Amino acid sequence: MTSSVPPARILLFVLPVLIALLWIGLRDQPDPDWEKASRLARQQFYLLQDVPDSLQSLYAAWHKTPFRAGDSTALRIVSQPSLSNIEWQAFRGFFETTTHQTRMVVSGVTGVGATKQTKHVARLLTGRPENVLLIECAPQFDLDYHKKYIGDETAEQFEPGELLRFWQNCWQKPDQRFAVIVDNFDKINPETFFGPALWEAMSSTDEPAMIGGLEVLPPPNCHLFSVTHLGPGSLVEFSGEHFKRLGRQYIIEPNAAELIEYLRRKWLGTSDSTRVAAVTDTVQMQHYLYYFLKTNLLLKTRYGNGFQLGQGSNVRDFFRKKDLAELKSAYINHLNAFRPDDELSLNDFKSMDYAVRTDGLEQNSSFLDRQIRLLYETGYFVEISIVASTALLTFLAGWWVFRRREQLIRHYGERAHQVYVGFETQAISADEAARRLEEIKNEVDDLVMRRRLNYTEGLYFLAFVEDKVKRIEFARNVSQTFLELFNTFMEDDVLTESEYTKLRQFLQSIRHKIPEETYEQFRAKVEQTYAANN
Repeated sequence: MTSSVPPARILLFVLPVLIALLWIGLRDQPDPDWEKASRLARQQFYLLQDVPDSLQSLYAAWHKTPFRAGDSTALRIVSQPSLSNIEWQAFRGFFETTTHQTRMVVSGVTGVGATKQTKHVARLLTGRPENVLLIECAPQFDLDYHKKYIGDETAEQFEPGELLRFWQNCWQKPDQRFAVIVDNFDKINPETFFGPALWEAMSSTDEPAMIGGLEVLPPPNCHLFSVTHLGPGSLVEFSGEHFKRLGRQYIIEPNAAELIEYLRRKWLGTSDSTRVAAVTDTVQMQHYLYYFLKTNLLLKTRYGNGFQLGQGSNVRDFFRKKDLAELKSAYINHLNAFRPDDELSLNDFKSMDYAVRTDGLEQNSSFLDRQIRLLYETGYFVEISIVASTALLTFLAGWWVFRRREQLIRHYGERAHQVYVGFETQAISADEAARRLEEIKNEVDDLVMRRRLNYTEGLYFLAFVEDKVKRIEFARNVSQTFLELFNTFMEDDVLTESEYTKLRQFLQSIRHKIPEETYEQFRAKVEQTYAANN
C-alpha cells in the first residue's frame, strides 16, 4: 500500500530549489577580462632584451646556423640602431608568421608599435641592417615616390629607382635575405607608387613587368612589408586587390602584457613614490589593465577594429587610481575626434565601474540577461514579447472569468445550503425550502442562457441543487409516512407496547434521512403518548 506525500512537504523541497535557480538565473557572472587583468597584474613578462638565447635560437633556426648559448648576434642585430620595449611572445609570433609569407600588410592602431616591430623583424630576417630598405610615405607624393623608388620613365634614358636597384642587388645575392618596409603605405596610392605595369605583374609570381625596357620581377629572397594604420585616417582603404599583390594582412593587437612590463621598468627604482606604489600594487594594476582591455573591446565592438588605443599611446600615463578620470578622457577624446554618430561618453564606462565595485562581476551578464540579449540579436524578442503578452492577457482574462464564475457558483451554492439548513432546523417548511431552491435553479438557468456560466458549470450546480431538493422531498415523504403510521396506531386512542416498539424501530431507521430536530420531535411525541397510555 503506497502513501502519498503531502503537498506541503513537497513544497518544502521544491521551494528552496526554485529560489536557488532564480538566484543563479539573476546573478551576474564574473567577467573573463577581469580575471585576465588579474593574471596580467601578477605575472612577469619578458622583453626582447631579457631572452637573448631564445632570440638567438630563433635567428639560428631561420638562417640555418648552429645555435650557441650566450651568442648575442641576434640581440645585437635587432638592437640597431636602438632596442625598443617589445614583448617577446608577441614578437616571436609575428616573426614566425613572416617566415611563411614573403609579402605582408602589417596593420595596427595608434600605439601598438607596428612600424618598430616590423623593423626589428626585418633585421632579424635579413641578418644585416644594410639589407633592409625603408620607404617612409607622406601624403600627396605618389608620383614623386614612383620616380624615386621605381624610376623616371620620362627621362631620355630610363634610370631605375632605389627599389628596383635594391631588387637587382637581391637577385645578384640569392644566398642572402632582404626586406623592404614601406611605412605608412596607406598615405599614398600603392598602384601609383608601383606603376600600372609593375602593379599588374605583382599579382603573379612569375610574370615580369617591362619598365623602361627592363624586366622587373620581385625577387623571392626579399620580404615586402607594407605597414598601414588600422582604422580611420588612412587616405587609401586597402581592399582585396591590394592584399592580392601586397600579401595577407597581419594585425598587431594592443598588448596589455607589454604595457604592464613597460610601466614596471620605467618607474620601479625611481624616486616617484606614488607611481612606484601604483606599479607594485597588483590590485591597482588589475583595475587599470581591466579598463585598458575592456575599453579597447568596447571600441572594437561598437566602432570597429581600428578605433582602439595601443600600449604605446598616451593611456599608459594614467595608471594610478587618481588618474582614472584622465584615462577615460583620453579614450573619449581619441574616439570622438573621428566624429562618430554615436559618441563615446562617461556613461559607457559605468559597466566597468560596476565590475570594479563588485570585484569583477560583469553587469547584466546573468543567464536571463543573456537570453534576452540573444533574443534581441536574433530578432525574436519582439515576436516572443507579443506572444508572451497575448498569453498573459489571455491568462488574466481567463482567470478573471474563472474567478467571476467561481464567485457566482459560491454565491448560489451558499444560498442553496442556507435553504437546506433552514429546512433541517425547521426554520422553514419543506414546501418553502423546495420553492426557494426552485427559484435558485431558475436563476442559474438564466445565467447559463446568458453565458455568464458555461454549460458544464450549470449542470454541476443544478445537480447539486437537485440533490438538496430530493433530500427535502424524501424527508417530507418519510415524515408523512411516520405520521400516517402513528395516526393509524392511535385510531383507538391506545398505543400498545408492540405499536410503541414498531414506531421506535421505524424512527431509528429514518433517523439519518430526516432533520435531527424532526427526529427529536417525533421521538418525543411517541414517548409522551406511550407514557400517557401507561
